[in-house]
This record gives sequence, C-alpha cells and structure tokens, in this order.
Amino acid sequence: MTISSALTLNWAIILGAATLLCWMAAGFTAVLGTRSEIRRGDAGRAAKYATTGFAVTGLTALIAMSAVLGLAQ
Repeated sequence: MTISSALTLNWAIILGAATLLCWMAAGFTAVLGTRSEIRRGDAGRAAKYATTGFAVTGLTALIAMSAVLGLAQ
C-alpha cells in the first residue's frame, strides 16, 4: 500500500465517520423535536432546520467519500 492510497483510505474513513455522525445527530434532533411536539403541541422550527441540515451534511459527506474512493481506483 502506497502513501497515496493510505491517505485516500484515511480520508474515506474520516468522511464515512462524519456521515454516520451527521445522520445520528439528525435522528437525535428529530427525536427531540418529536418530544417537544408531543409536550407543546407544535414542533420547533429550529429542530426541523437542524434535522434537515444534519441530513444534508451527511449526504454531502457520503458523496465526498464516494468520490474519494472512486478516484482512488
């Protein structure tokens, strides 16, 4: 394994971890938003924006990871 391919794999692992972290944060935020919706009767607008933002950021990291792995071959 050359240094270039090792560096590529490191970037892929970092981006994969970022994807997982963002999607977990989106799920956690969605659960918190649902909890406040049950308690107050309406979902917080900030929770909706945060959930969407985390999901889009995770999708972006996934696409970047796929691009890094695709260019490595």
